[in-house]
Amino acid sequence: MTDLEKCIAEREAHAVPDSEIDTTEMPELSDADFARGHFKYWKPMKKSITFRIDLDNLAWLQSSGTKGYQTKLNDVIRWARENRCPVL
Repeated sequence: MTDLEKCIAEREAHAVPDSEIDTTEMPELSDADFARGHFKYWKPMKKSITFRIDLDNLAWLQSSGTKGYQTKLNDVIRWARENRCPVL
């Protein structure tokens, strides 16, 4: 038995059985949650790209601060995709 296997076996021996885990505070996932494919703590993979953006659009994204504008842009694109906005 390897050191890793010994460590895992030791942890499993002291683990709380599933039947004793309190899940009453965990929200139920609805079909809509699965259909969206986007959860509160789920972090999609990211890819670094370079693109050109009009200055007025950049100013709008940064209007509440220069930090987090890329996240806002992702949110806008995700909203458009989920609401079936056409890509022209």
